[in-house]
Amino acid sequence: MRSKTRKGASLKTQIYGLVIFLGIVSFIGSLLISVEHTKDYLNEQMGSHAQDTATSLGLSISPYLDEENIIIAETMVSAIFDSGYYAAMELKTIDGKVLINRQNPNQVDTVPAWFIDMFALSPPTRVSEINNGWQIVGNLSVTSHAGVSYFQLWQYGSKAFIAFFFILLFSLIIAYFILSAVLKPLAMVEHQAISVSKKQFIHNGAKPFTRELKVVIEALNSMVANVQKNFDSMTRQAEKITEEAYLDKLTGLANRRAFESQFNASLSDISDDESATIALIELPSLQKVNNESGYQAGDKYVLSAVNELKIAFKEIEGTKIYRINGGSFIVTIAQSTSLCQDEIRALNNQFLSLDDNCYPNGFAKLVATPYKNTDSMKKLLIDLDNLVTQDSSQLKIKETIFSENSGLSIGLQDWKTLIENIMSTGHIQFLYQPVKEINNVNVLYDELLAKFYYDDKVIPNNQLFAMAERLKLTQELDIKLITTAIEFVSTDLDNTLAINLSQQSLFSTSFYLWLKEFMTENEHCRERLIFEINETALLKDVSLATKHINLFKTLGISICIERFGTSFTSFKYLRGLDLDFIKLDGSYIKDLINHTENNYYIQAVNQVCHSLGIKVIACHIESDEILNLIKELECDACQGQYIQNPTEL
Repeated sequence: MRSKTRKGASLKTQIYGLVIFLGIVSFIGSLLISVEHTKDYLNEQMGSHAQDTATSLGLSISPYLDEENIIIAETMVSAIFDSGYYAAMELKTIDGKVLINRQNPNQVDTVPAWFIDMFALSPPTRVSEINNGWQIVGNLSVTSHAGVSYFQLWQYGSKAFIAFFFILLFSLIIAYFILSAVLKPLAMVEHQAISVSKKQFIHNGAKPFTRELKVVIEALNSMVANVQKNFDSMTRQAEKITEEAYLDKLTGLANRRAFESQFNASLSDISDDESATIALIELPSLQKVNNESGYQAGDKYVLSAVNELKIAFKEIEGTKIYRINGGSFIVTIAQSTSLCQDEIRALNNQFLSLDDNCYPNGFAKLVATPYKNTDSMKKLLIDLDNLVTQDSSQLKIKETIFSENSGLSIGLQDWKTLIENIMSTGHIQFLYQPVKEINNVNVLYDELLAKFYYDDKVIPNNQLFAMAERLKLTQELDIKLITTAIEFVSTDLDNTLAINLSQQSLFSTSFYLWLKEFMTENEHCRERLIFEINETALLKDVSLATKHINLFKTLGISICIERFGTSFTSFKYLRGLDLDFIKLDGSYIKDLINHTENNYYIQAVNQVCHSLGIKVIACHIESDEILNLIKELECDACQGQYIQNPTEL
C-alpha cells in the first residue's frame, strides 16, 4: 500500500538547525578562546609583576640582613606584602633557613566559584638572589595574588559574553531573513508537488532570486501545465465518448443503452434475499403536444416531467432515472417496493394534479413492479408495458409488491427499534472478496461484505441501509461495522481491508472525530484500511466530500470510488480529489464482449486515472475472456466471481 506520510525533518528545519548550531558553536568557541587568551596574558602579567617586586625588594633589603637590622628588612617586606597584591613572600638564607614568610589566603569573593574552577589562574613564583657585595646571602621568592586577575578576567568575560551574544543574535536575525527569502519559494515548490500528488494542478507564482530555485520552479510549472493540459484533453475526450454513447442530449439523463448495460450489471448486486423496484413513466400526450404546439413545447413538457421525477426520488439513495425513448422513462430504485411505495404514490398523485387541457391524454402514466436477481430485463419490461396499457385512472403497482419476497413490511418506528437492536445485540457475518492485481496473483486488498442477523434472521442489506438512511442511523451502522471488522485486521486477514462507507458518514464531522480517536487507539490499522465510497453519494456534495476525504487520508486511510461511471459525469470531479483507486461500474465490464464500444470508455478512464496516479479496478470479472480483455485495456486490478467468490470469515 502506498503511503503518503511525509517522514523526517524538513529542509527548513535542518538548515535553521545547522545555522543556529554553527552560530552557537562559533559563539562559545570565540568566547572561550578570548577568555583563555586573556587568562594567559594575566598569568604573564602576574609573573612579570612578581619578578619586578622580587628584584626591587631584594635590592632594598640586602643591606639589612644581619641580625641587628633584620627587623628593618622584615618591616619593608611586610609593607609591600600588605598591599594585597601578593599571595606569598618568603626570604631564605643561602642555607635554606627561612628568615621571613608571609602568606595570603587564595579566596576571591568577587568572582563566582564556577568561573574560578573553569578558568583557573596559575600565578608564577619569581625568585631574586640577594647579594651582600659580591656574596649571595639569600633568596627572595614572590608570588602574585590571583584575586585582582580573577576579577579582571571575570569582568572581561562578562563583557565579551554580552558582546558576542549580541553579535550572534544579530547574525541569526540576518540569516533568518536571508534563509526565509530562499526557503519561501522552496516551500511553495513543496506545496505544489504535494498538490500534484493530490491531483490538484496549481501554478507557482514565486520569483526567487536564487538561480537554481528559479529553474526548478519554471520546470515544475511547465510540467504541471503539461499534465493539466493532457488531463483536460483526455477528460474532454472521455466525456464526449460518454455523452455520445450513454446520455440523452435533451434531459442529460442516461439513455436506453445505459439502462440496458447498468440494469444487467445491477442484478448481480442483489442478493437472494433482497428485491428492488423498477418503474415505467409514459408521457401519453407528448405526440399531440409536438404536433399541435411544436417541438419546443414538447421539449418543455419532457423537461417538466424529468423535474418531477428528480424531486420525487431525490431522497432515495441508489435511484437512477433513464430516458429510454421520446416519452418513456425508466426509474430503478435499489430498495424493496415496500420502502418506496409512498414516494411512488406521491409522484403519481402529482402527475394527476398536473392533468389539464394542455395534456389531452393526461400528463403522465406511472406503473411499478418489484424484481429480484433472477428476473430478466425483458420480462420486467413486458410486465410494465402490460400495466401501463391498462386503465390509467389509478396507480398500477404489481400485486407481488406485497408478497413475502418484497422484503420486510414494517413501520418506521419498528425499523428504528430493529436497527438499534442490531447495533446493540445483532450479529454480523462477514464475507470477503479479494481485489487482485491484474496478474490475478497478488492481492491488492480484501473488500469486506456483511450480512446482518437479528433473531437468527438475515436482514436484507438494501432495506436495512435504506431505512437507516431515512432514520439518520447509517453512521451508527458504519461504526458498528468498522469496530467489529477491525478485529480481522490483526487476526484472520493479512491484507488491507476495504469497507463501504455510507453517504451520511462521508459528510459527517462527528464521524471523522470518532474515527480519528478510534485510529489513535488502533495504530495497527493505520495504512491497512480502505474506504469504498459510492460515486452517487460523492456527487451529492463534491466539495464537502473532498474535504472529508482529505481528513481520512491524514489518518492513513486509502480511498476508492466504487461504481465509477454510473453518473456519466465522473471525470469532472477527479481533479482535486485525492484518490487511490477507482472501481469501474460493472455495467462497463459485465457485457464487454457484446458491447465493444465500452473499450473506448475504459481506455479513456485508464489514461486519465494513470496520469493522476490512480489505480483502476475492473469488477464483475466472470470469465477468462473478460479478464484477458481487461488486461489488454491496461486496468490495474480485477475483482469478480471468476477471480474469487465471496468467502466467509
